Amino acid sequence: MPLRTFLLLFGLVVFLGSPLWAEEFNIYFKASPRLELLYPYSDPATLTLLVTGADGRPVAQGSLAIRLDAPKPGWFFSTDFPLVEGSRLLEMTLPLRQGKAEWKYLFPIRGEYLLAVDFVAPVGRKASKTFAFRIRESKQKWFLLGGFSLALFAFGAIAGRVFTRPSRTNQIATGLLFSMGSLLLSPGIAPVQGAESGRYFGWLEVDPATVGKPSSVRWRLGGDEQAEKPPALLTLTITHPEKGKIVFAVDRLPVTGEFAMNFQFTDGAEYRVAAIAYVAGRPMLRTEKNVSVTGVEPPARAMIPAISFFVAIIALGLAVGRWSKRAG
Repeated sequence: MPLRTFLLLFGLVVFLGSPLWAEEFNIYFKASPRLELLYPYSDPATLTLLVTGADGRPVAQGSLAIRLDAPKPGWFFSTDFPLVEGSRLLEMTLPLRQGKAEWKYLFPIRGEYLLAVDFVAPVGRKASKTFAFRIRESKQKWFLLGGFSLALFAFGAIAGRVFTRPSRTNQIATGLLFSMGSLLLSPGIAPVQGAESGRYFGWLEVDPATVGKPSSVRWRLGGDEQAEKPPALLTLTITHPEKGKIVFAVDRLPVTGEFAMNFQFTDGAEYRVAAIAYVAGRPMLRTEKNVSVTGVEPPARAMIPAISFFVAIIALGLAVGRWSKRAG
């Protein structure tokens, strides 16, 4: 066989016969309720990832490395939690069960989120995919913003009319205006051991939490360190007691020994982390821990645009009030 023909055949074999792993698996993403119906801090959504083979059948085994990033800062108005914008919200690895991985999550702010998924099969084959989706702001928030802006405009208009007469009322209105302007411009753990049950017990650790930074959350099965840990089904829930909402949950997750993830607590409040483990032939193992999150003052870039907007509305109302008084 001529050398040229051999090289041509070899190139075709390498090109056509090489394993295109990214094309052997398909990764699908689903949210319930639908993303169009979700709003920040409304209700937790059940997020599901499905991995199928080229034949469309769910993959029996494997794991998913999941990373969730918050929306980037907006061009003018910030969200309720400016320090969360553009940060890493969640990082964890979940095993597949009948081709699926599922968890609950409460989205904290509006904007476009990025969900990056890396699938690893037992034989080492991999596939990756990134999903971008948007969470809209609640309509009620926009109505409140409009009502507050209208109230500021009315205040400015009334003050503008009063300013046109030199009287004691004028001085009082001036004092109120400057007082309101000053108000607008002001800037705004050790591991917990669960109860022992026979030879094994649950051990829960949460690193000190600060808004804007992920914290490590770890659960492990403690007990006889010499013996091999039996498999357990872990239900891990993070709740926001003040709002009475679940912000994260995984249900009956197969765990051998331990489970760890990086999770961001998005506001400076107290959270409750609860873990329930089911071990075959053993009573239920329950562990709880309260986490106090350290709040951080929002940066100036998040406050200045909103303050400037509200001051501009007052100034516009003031100008309209003075003009209407003089025209009258």
